[in-house]
Amino acid sequence: MQVLFNSERQLFFSSLSPTPKFGRTEVIENTLNPDFVRKFVLDYFFEEKQNLRFDVYNVDSRSSNISKHDFLGQTFCTLGEIIGSKAGRLENNLS
Repeated sequence: MQVLFNSERQLFFSSLSPTPKFGRTEVIENTLNPDFVRKFVLDYFFEEKQNLRFDVYNVDSRSSNISKHDFLGQTFCTLGEIIGSKAGRLENNLS
């Protein structure tokens, strides 16, 4: 039996190409399905594959050190997939 608890979630973003960029969202408390508000502004290069990576962590303390938090999972997509999705919103499962 798997037991899920509400906890604090934070998303870490990285753009893998062409120019690496990194960022993190705000911490969302007490939810299994966070709706992050922070937006990341990226340049879109038509006909160029721009790979993105999203890592989700359970934030256990106020530390900004990522190694102090529990890794929950990650997902990958391209910027083109987000732009081409309905309302610019894409939902993926974490692995």
